[in-house]
Amino acid sequence: MTNIATTGSKRWDDATSPAGITTASLLVVLVVATVVGTTVGLALGDSLAAGLVAVIAGFLGTIAAGFVRNTFLVKAWGAIGVKDVGTPFTVIVYAALASFAGSLAADRIMLFVGAMPAAVTGALAGFLSAALMGLLMIAHQLPPGRRA
Repeated sequence: MTNIATTGSKRWDDATSPAGITTASLLVVLVVATVVGTTVGLALGDSLAAGLVAVIAGFLGTIAAGFVRNTFLVKAWGAIGVKDVGTPFTVIVYAALASFAGSLAADRIMLFVGAMPAAVTGALAGFLSAALMGLLMIAHQLPPGRRA
Protein backbone atom coordinates (compact mmCIF):
# COMPACT_ATOMS: atom_id res chain seq x y z
CA MET A 1 0.00 0.00 0.00
CA THR A 2 1.32 3.45 -0.86
CA ASN A 3 1.73 6.30 1.55
CA ILE A 4 -1.28 8.64 1.71
CA ALA A 5 0.98 11.70 1.45
CA THR A 6 2.31 10.57 -1.94
CA THR A 7 -1.13 10.04 -3.48
CA GLY A 8 -2.79 13.23 -2.31
CA SER A 9 -5.02 11.79 0.46
CA LYS A 10 -6.48 8.98 -1.65
CA ARG A 11 -5.55 5.33 -1.58
CA TRP A 12 -5.20 4.02 -5.11
CA ASP A 13 -4.67 0.40 -6.05
CA ASP A 14 -1.61 -0.49 -8.08
CA ALA A 15 -3.94 -1.53 -10.91
CA THR A 16 -5.45 1.96 -11.26
CA SER A 17 -5.39 3.04 -14.88
CA PRO A 18 -3.95 6.42 -15.90
CA ALA A 19 -6.08 9.46 -15.22
CA GLY A 20 -8.74 10.11 -17.81
CA ILE A 21 -9.09 6.61 -19.26
CA THR A 22 -12.46 5.99 -17.62
CA THR A 23 -13.71 9.43 -18.64
CA ALA A 24 -12.57 8.91 -22.23
CA SER A 25 -14.27 5.51 -22.33
CA LEU A 26 -17.50 6.99 -21.02
CA LEU A 27 -17.40 9.79 -23.58
CA VAL A 28 -16.92 7.30 -26.40
CA VAL A 29 -19.85 5.23 -25.10
CA LEU A 30 -22.06 8.33 -24.91
CA VAL A 31 -21.14 9.51 -28.41
CA VAL A 32 -21.58 6.08 -30.03
CA ALA A 33 -24.95 5.45 -28.40
CA THR A 34 -26.19 8.94 -29.30
CA VAL A 35 -25.10 8.60 -32.93
CA VAL A 36 -26.66 5.15 -33.25
CA GLY A 37 -29.85 6.40 -31.56
CA THR A 38 -30.03 9.31 -33.99
CA THR A 39 -29.49 7.01 -36.95
CA VAL A 40 -32.20 4.63 -35.78
CA GLY A 41 -34.55 7.57 -35.24
CA LEU A 42 -33.83 8.81 -38.76
CA ALA A 43 -34.30 5.34 -40.24
CA LEU A 44 -37.57 4.59 -38.47
CA GLY A 45 -38.92 8.13 -38.66
CA ASP A 46 -42.62 8.40 -38.08
CA SER A 47 -43.36 4.85 -39.23
CA LEU A 48 -43.65 3.65 -35.60
CA ALA A 49 -44.93 5.18 -32.40
CA ALA A 50 -42.49 7.55 -30.72
CA GLY A 51 -42.16 5.31 -27.65
CA LEU A 52 -41.26 2.30 -29.77
CA VAL A 53 -38.73 4.32 -31.76
CA ALA A 54 -37.17 5.46 -28.47
CA VAL A 55 -36.95 1.92 -27.08
CA ILE A 56 -35.39 0.53 -30.28
CA ALA A 57 -32.96 3.45 -30.56
CA GLY A 58 -31.85 3.20 -26.93
CA PHE A 59 -31.46 -0.57 -27.05
CA LEU A 60 -29.45 -0.59 -30.29
CA GLY A 61 -27.40 2.39 -29.12
CA THR A 62 -26.47 0.59 -25.91
CA ILE A 63 -25.55 -2.62 -27.69
CA ALA A 64 -23.45 -0.72 -30.26
CA ALA A 65 -21.69 1.26 -27.52
CA GLY A 66 -20.87 -1.95 -25.65
CA PHE A 67 -19.52 -3.51 -28.83
CA VAL A 68 -17.34 -0.47 -29.62
CA ARG A 69 -16.16 -0.32 -26.00
CA ASN A 70 -15.12 -3.98 -25.96
CA THR A 71 -13.53 -4.15 -29.41
CA PHE A 72 -12.17 -0.92 -30.83
CA LEU A 73 -11.55 0.94 -27.59
CA VAL A 74 -9.75 -1.97 -25.90
CA LYS A 75 -7.47 -2.26 -28.96
CA ALA A 76 -6.88 1.50 -28.99
CA TRP A 77 -5.91 1.55 -25.31
CA GLY A 78 -3.67 -1.47 -25.85
CA ALA A 79 -1.90 0.31 -28.71
CA ILE A 80 -0.85 3.13 -26.39
CA GLY A 81 0.16 0.76 -23.60
CA VAL A 82 -2.86 1.00 -21.29
CA LYS A 83 -4.17 -2.28 -19.93
CA ASP A 84 -7.94 -2.41 -20.39
CA VAL A 85 -9.99 -5.59 -20.44
CA GLY A 86 -13.24 -3.95 -21.49
CA THR A 87 -16.66 -4.19 -19.94
CA PRO A 88 -17.91 -7.64 -18.87
CA PHE A 89 -20.73 -9.10 -20.94
CA THR A 90 -23.04 -9.22 -17.93
CA VAL A 91 -22.69 -5.45 -17.45
CA ILE A 92 -23.63 -4.92 -21.10
CA VAL A 93 -26.67 -7.18 -20.67
CA TYR A 94 -27.71 -5.20 -17.58
CA ALA A 95 -27.16 -1.98 -19.54
CA ALA A 96 -29.34 -3.30 -22.37
CA LEU A 97 -32.09 -3.95 -19.83
CA ALA A 98 -31.56 -0.53 -18.27
CA SER A 99 -31.82 1.03 -21.73
CA PHE A 100 -35.57 0.51 -21.54
CA ALA A 101 -35.70 2.95 -18.61
CA GLY A 102 -33.53 5.47 -20.46
CA SER A 103 -35.56 5.11 -23.63
CA LEU A 104 -38.90 5.50 -21.90
CA ALA A 105 -37.55 8.52 -20.03
CA ALA A 106 -36.59 10.02 -23.40
CA ASP A 107 -40.09 9.35 -24.69
CA ARG A 108 -41.64 11.08 -21.66
CA ILE A 109 -39.29 14.06 -22.05
CA MET A 110 -40.25 14.35 -25.72
CA LEU A 111 -43.94 14.31 -24.77
CA PHE A 112 -43.26 17.16 -22.36
CA VAL A 113 -41.19 19.16 -24.87
CA GLY A 114 -43.63 18.78 -27.73
CA ALA A 115 -43.47 17.63 -31.33
CA MET A 116 -39.88 16.85 -32.34
CA PRO A 117 -38.42 14.74 -35.15
CA ALA A 118 -37.88 11.05 -34.48
CA ALA A 119 -34.12 11.58 -34.81
CA VAL A 120 -34.15 13.82 -31.73
CA THR A 121 -36.12 11.23 -29.80
CA GLY A 122 -33.66 8.53 -30.89
CA ALA A 123 -30.67 10.67 -29.96
CA LEU A 124 -32.04 11.40 -26.49
CA ALA A 125 -32.94 7.74 -25.99
CA GLY A 126 -29.43 6.66 -26.99
CA PHE A 127 -27.85 9.30 -24.75
CA LEU A 128 -29.92 8.48 -21.66
CA SER A 129 -29.44 4.74 -22.17
CA ALA A 130 -25.68 5.26 -22.49
CA ALA A 131 -25.69 7.35 -19.32
CA LEU A 132 -27.22 4.41 -17.46
CA MET A 133 -24.64 2.11 -19.04
CA GLY A 134 -21.91 4.48 -17.84
CA LEU A 135 -23.23 4.28 -14.29
CA LEU A 136 -23.16 0.50 -14.46
CA MET A 137 -19.60 0.55 -15.85
CA ILE A 138 -18.40 2.84 -13.05
CA ALA A 139 -20.16 0.78 -10.38
CA HIS A 140 -18.55 -2.37 -11.75
CA GLN A 141 -15.05 -0.83 -11.70
CA LEU A 142 -15.23 0.25 -8.05
CA PRO A 143 -12.98 -1.76 -5.74
CA PRO A 144 -14.90 -4.12 -3.44
CA GLY A 145 -14.13 -2.05 -0.35
CA ARG A 146 -15.72 1.07 -1.84
CA ARG A 147 -19.00 -0.45 -3.00
CA ALA A 148 -21.98 0.75 -1.04
